[in-house]
Amino acid sequence: MSLTSPSSRCIECGLHKVCFPPSFEARALEQLSSLINSQNLLSKGESVYRQGDSARAIYAVQSGSLKTVMTQADGSTQITGFYLPGEVIGLDNLAQSHCASTAIATEKTGLCELPINAMSRLSQQLPELQSHLFQIMSNEIRADYQRMHMLSQTSAEERVLSFLLSWSARQSRRRLSAQALRLTMTREDLANYLGQALETLSRTLHKLQDDNLITVAGRQITLKDLPGLNARLQVQCS
Repeated sequence: MSLTSPSSRCIECGLHKVCFPPSFEARALEQLSSLINSQNLLSKGESVYRQGDSARAIYAVQSGSLKTVMTQADGSTQITGFYLPGEVIGLDNLAQSHCASTAIATEKTGLCELPINAMSRLSQQLPELQSHLFQIMSNEIRADYQRMHMLSQTSAEERVLSFLLSWSARQSRRRLSAQALRLTMTREDLANYLGQALETLSRTLHKLQDDNLITVAGRQITLKDLPGLNARLQVQCS
């Protein structure tokens, strides 16, 4: 991981309303900026932290993307999440002294590092920051529960539909296209995350394409019929 001095303040970053509460005033953003130890620049495949490392910071994704991976007792690995610009990683480590997973860049990635102890002190001074961090953690817990449910009780097609619609919503929150999806992960990583064989994932994507709901071109997936995809998912869930 290479380290550089911060090139800009939070208030000058186009993502500050995604990383932190939109209601934050300039003073609060300046206080956050003062906590940033460094901006971390990672090449594809580099890790931010590894499972079992001491938990010392949370990270706001400034550019690029990451995945989180857990190694099981038998040595197998399970991808537990993908993170995009404006999202915060490492909050699942706050309640424990060691990192629960390994965070790896899936492409060239820029991060802002925020020490846990300093963030904890600042959140006591800024109730809106504390509330925001709790909301992110709550969302992470909800996502973990939904993913466990998905892996245990849903069909292969339902998993793919849920993922595509979720990714669409995440891009939309960043004012990106809700239809033209740029997936940052390999097909193998996505299959691992969805708990299915690569062949099953490929077959499901081809079926959705044959049904004129999506178009697949490598890691670019176009959602041609969002209402149709939502309706298809509702049928799968019923």
